[in-house]
Amino acid sequence: MSKTKSINPQSFKKLWKNKEATENIEPILLDIVKEYWVKVHKPQGNVTRKDLADRVFSEYIRLKASKDWICKCVTCWDEMPYTEIQNGHFISRGNMKYRFSEINCHPQCYKCNCILSGNYQRYTMYMIDKYWMDKVQEMMDDKTTKEYKQYEYEEMIIRRHQFITEFKKN
Repeated sequence: MSKTKSINPQSFKKLWKNKEATENIEPILLDIVKEYWVKVHKPQGNVTRKDLADRVFSEYIRLKASKDWICKCVTCWDEMPYTEIQNGHFISRGNMKYRFSEINCHPQCYKCNCILSGNYQRYTMYMIDKYWMDKVQEMMDDKTTKEYKQYEYEEMIIRRHQFITEFKKN
């Protein structure tokens, strides 16, 4: 476990829009921020709710797919601890509609996700096998967008973090 640094909630200007908001942070959100902000690799003042949602969602996807804390890459089938695997996106995470979609996100190793740019041919085969061609084609053709509100990020962060906490207890 990485060292947790002491956090001053006032320094999260982007995450918590103003002083009044920082004084009324739900304790659960502040605990999540303390746990994850170090993993975001940004100065405290530049961490956003979207950054935090990304980190929590990534861990959620990897833990949900793990068996005995081990994940299998969906494109090359290498097995590794969930902490060493990444959250791969079939549709680029730049598309906000699918950025936090469980259908779009699966464990991928660093080589497939980063070096091979998602290992797209094998990822497509995996998606067709798992969700059928119609769903995959629908996702690929979908041009609609999604804009998340701040409260939606917060709800997503809390809901996914509760799953992570329960999973780690068992």
